[in-house]
Amino acid sequence: MQFVPKSTFLVFLLFVVSSQSIFSQDLQSPATQLYRSGIDLYEKGFYEESAQHFSDFTTSYPEHDLRISAEYYLTRAKTGADSANIEAYYQDFVLRYPGTDLSEVLLKDLGHRFTDAGEYEAAIEYYQQAVDSWMKEKSAAETKYWIAEAAAENQDYEYSRQYFMAVADDHLRSSWAPKALYARGRLYLEEEKYDASTEAFEVLRDRFPNSEITRRVGTALGEAYYQQGRYEEATEALRSALPHLDTTSRTKAVFLIAESQNYLGNYDEASKAYLQYINLTKGTPEERIAHYGLGWLYNKQEIYHWAAESFGRAATGDDEIARKALYYKAVNEKLGSQYGKSLDSFREFGDRFKEGFWVEKAYYEWAVSAFEVSRYDEAIEVLLELVRSDMQLEDAGKVYTMLGEAFYANAEYTRALQAFEEAEKAGDISPQLKRQARFQKAWIMYRNQAYEQAQPGFEAVYAEAPQTEIGKEALFWSADTYYKMNQYSQAARRFKMFVDNYPDDTMAGAALYSLGWSYFEMGQFQNAVGPLRNFLQNYKAPDEALFPYDTDTQLRIGDAYYAVGNYQEAIASYSQALGAEPGGDYAMFQIANSYYRAGRTFDAVSNFRKTLRIYPYSRLREQAQYNIAYIYLNTNNYSQAVEEFKAVISKYPGTHWAARSQYNIGDAYYNAGEYERAIQAYKKVLDEYPRSDYIIEAINGIQYAQLSAGRSDSSSAILEDFLSDNPTSATADQLRYRQALNVFQSGDYENAISEFRQYLRVTNSEELVPETYANLAEAYQQTDQAKNALEAYRTIADEYPDSDQAPSALSSMGTIQLELGRNPEAHTSYTRLLDSYPRFRQEAYVGMGNASLAQGKTDQAKQEFESALEVNANSQPAKVGLGKVAVSNGNYERAREMLVPVAESSSTEIGAEAQYYVGQMLQKQGSYNEAIEEYAKVKVLFEAFDYWVSQAMYNGAECHIRMGNRGEAMTILNSIINDYPGTDAQQKAQALLERSGES
Repeated sequence: MQFVPKSTFLVFLLFVVSSQSIFSQDLQSPATQLYRSGIDLYEKGFYEESAQHFSDFTTSYPEHDLRISAEYYLTRAKTGADSANIEAYYQDFVLRYPGTDLSEVLLKDLGHRFTDAGEYEAAIEYYQQAVDSWMKEKSAAETKYWIAEAAAENQDYEYSRQYFMAVADDHLRSSWAPKALYARGRLYLEEEKYDASTEAFEVLRDRFPNSEITRRVGTALGEAYYQQGRYEEATEALRSALPHLDTTSRTKAVFLIAESQNYLGNYDEASKAYLQYINLTKGTPEERIAHYGLGWLYNKQEIYHWAAESFGRAATGDDEIARKALYYKAVNEKLGSQYGKSLDSFREFGDRFKEGFWVEKAYYEWAVSAFEVSRYDEAIEVLLELVRSDMQLEDAGKVYTMLGEAFYANAEYTRALQAFEEAEKAGDISPQLKRQARFQKAWIMYRNQAYEQAQPGFEAVYAEAPQTEIGKEALFWSADTYYKMNQYSQAARRFKMFVDNYPDDTMAGAALYSLGWSYFEMGQFQNAVGPLRNFLQNYKAPDEALFPYDTDTQLRIGDAYYAVGNYQEAIASYSQALGAEPGGDYAMFQIANSYYRAGRTFDAVSNFRKTLRIYPYSRLREQAQYNIAYIYLNTNNYSQAVEEFKAVISKYPGTHWAARSQYNIGDAYYNAGEYERAIQAYKKVLDEYPRSDYIIEAINGIQYAQLSAGRSDSSSAILEDFLSDNPTSATADQLRYRQALNVFQSGDYENAISEFRQYLRVTNSEELVPETYANLAEAYQQTDQAKNALEAYRTIADEYPDSDQAPSALSSMGTIQLELGRNPEAHTSYTRLLDSYPRFRQEAYVGMGNASLAQGKTDQAKQEFESALEVNANSQPAKVGLGKVAVSNGNYERAREMLVPVAESSSTEIGAEAQYYVGQMLQKQGSYNEAIEEYAKVKVLFEAFDYWVSQAMYNGAECHIRMGNRGEAMTILNSIINDYPGTDAQQKAQALLERSGES
């Protein structure tokens, strides 16, 4: 706000004029001359000389009529000479001459001075003192106006508005009253209190309808209406004010009319007003704002090329309007399908503006536009420039998410993952955008078949927002990741959750289909039928399906019924797919199989023949013909079976089915008792299909046929000849292994060792090597070569840790090491089993416990046996282990609690061991008769386990000796020597007899 002129010289001049009568009355008097000289010196700026004249005047003429005036000029002259003490000089005068016009002048002058210095509270105080000095109405109205202005400058708007209103209320006839009401309304307007502003201007219009300032209020009132969204009233007020406005106000009014009409949707009126404004501001920077408004006008009318043109005219310069206009120029070009021009405009924005207002927004939309026209490299480049800048991004998560999508579309999956991870880290990212980033990250992993890593991401998105679109989709893909990982149970649970919770979702059909497949893959065939049938009846396959979902579903329903043996329903389901392409051949083929499984062999053969006739090029034709032959074979129609198998060979030579059929011809002859013909048929497999999978079966067939015919077995020689003729046959390695295995299974362990070692020397395949070492180790054990067995097992554990034989090899190593007394090594082997194969924790803990117990570490053994029980609370070996610990510690009650239940319930070796330690427990307690009875139970109940029987007998002999039954003891010891040679007990019995002189 502007203050009215503040100079006190106007007041001073009025005072001088009013004093002319005094001068005229006494022009020649000494007093008058002295007074006049003081004024002349003051006006010329000689303040000290002037002050001296006025001081002399007041001293010399204390009763003169000009004394107060002289005092006034004396005060002014002093302030001119000593400006630092103006306030003191003025206050001294006011105190001496309160209520005078000259005191009022000085008080107002102080108010002006403090106002100019920005000390508004002091200014208001002096203005108020002036008002309180019985000021005349006109002067009071003006001074109150100054008070209101000073309060406004001091940002005390409420106080300011009160004084403006006081001016209007108390001085209704003053010219300051309408000015005060106008200023009050403008103050509301500047505070953006548009309702109050409107009311204030309306008060002005009501009270002073004919005032000059009232005629100008239309612009301010119109602006207030405009700011409140009262566009019709704004337009009316502004148009009524136009005739009374100066050029500047008129220009502003025209623009506000244009904006108001734009908001009202009166596009023609708005357009006229904008064009009028353009004419008024032609060639000035203000012209751009009208072009900007026209741009929005055309945008609303969807005239995007005109909008872009107008925004382009507003895009000059580097201020906020220029940036926004250039941005909207690009947006409207895109909306008008001018994608090339749009990208050019965004590029211009990028060239002109590297930082500051709207750079992030424009760059982001630039990247989106490039992305939408598949210019992924450009989108990436733009976004990277944005994230690498020093700018503090307002929506970093959104930017990084878009960058991730651009990388993803550009097949840069690793960088896409990194971008999505950055999006998740953005602290200011909205939950919705964070979910999107998390979903996209999971989707990339899914796309790259990293299903295990993708699944938690999908699961987290669903858990956070299950009712959102992205949450529902995340649940579907979470289920699908489990399906891809063959974790069908987890997949089924989530697919069912999707179907139950979102039955109307667009993906519900796909979820039902996948749910059926999940049940099917788990072998829950009956459960699979419901979802698959629901899908078939209620959902359509995708418009661009890669295969016929309806046919596939119908066939899977048939397969489910087939799998559970409901062949009638299976046939009905398969029948629905007959004639489908593809899939019709499979349906007919399975109908035949269903008839066969249902025992209707005639219908089965008929439908297999129909399959061959209707689908001669089906991939199932070989198997259909084979199945016909196989049905005849299984129904004992051997001659017809042979003919049908020959048909397979004739129609499909060189196939797997041909080799299989030739083998089955041998089986047909064999079953018919024609052994010689069977032998020849089997040999034909060797001769004509040396690379087939039926060589071993054919060799076995020859062996059985020869033996059945009463001939000597020459299968081994035939096998040798075959290997000689076909050293590189696909089955040659298996055949060599079979030779060694046959020797091993015959019980010839010495030769089996040679055969296995020979196989290991000549084999070029590692497929059967771990199994070979396992059999070799067993052969060594059977021939009492424990150390060699140990090395064989060690080879498996060290060189083939991923083989199926590795865990049992480590376990066997521990057992042998315990037998050899290598207890620390045994403990190491079992520990290695525990660390490498968690599935064998129970066995590992039991072995570790036995090794610790053998070393006398009973506390450690106890902990290890208890760990085994934590894995399996019913572990009998662990219970026996704890029983042995208790026996060792003399805790016989605990020992009985652990051992007796196992001895009474088990018929295996662990039962024999438990029964043995029950006897030992009694022996240690000195209960020899009871001990002998328990030892005797070992032989009666567990006769097959020589080690424990012989140990129990030996301990029983010791008990007899303790009781003085020497004869009984000698008989038992001799029995051990005769019946259990090679056992530890036999060696101890022999030694005891020798010491007793009884051997």
